[in-house]
Amino acid sequence: MGMLAVFCTNAINILAGINGLEAGQSLVIAGSIILFNIADLTGDFHDDHLFSLYFLIPFFFTTLGLLYHNWYPSRVFVGDTFCYFAGMTFAVVGIVGHFSKTMLLFFIPQVLNFLYSLPQLLHIIPCPRHRLPRLDPTNGKLGMSYSKFKSKELSKLGDVIIQVTRNPC
Repeated sequence: MGMLAVFCTNAINILAGINGLEAGQSLVIAGSIILFNIADLTGDFHDDHLFSLYFLIPFFFTTLGLLYHNWYPSRVFVGDTFCYFAGMTFAVVGIVGHFSKTMLLFFIPQVLNFLYSLPQLLHIIPCPRHRLPRLDPTNGKLGMSYSKFKSKELSKLGDVIIQVTRNPC
């Protein structure tokens, strides 16, 4: 259960850096868990799901208000404080509500992002500095960050990973 708390807090934080992303993903996850709890209220764990709703309904609506002010152009920045608060809220709800395994299903996008980022984290493929988005001066919005490297300098494994991510089918 302790690993779930570590995973949830870092899963929200790993995608941080773009206005509205942390609050937006937390809102989607909270909404999904609320729907799951409502669907299971008639089951054997009625009290656990009701307790979970007591946590998540206020969290959902306060995050909705935060998202309004955190959307581009942001007037409020959430930082690590909100990321860790949101992640720990999800971990507590999953652990106390006795559906920690089901909770992981709501984090599938974060797991896919982790798997996609793993070659960069293991230094198999060069990683742009901090994966910071770049400002597009033509429209004033943030865009993708890119890393320039020589494909000849990649290992065989790095070359395979590049080919798979460029042409998945």
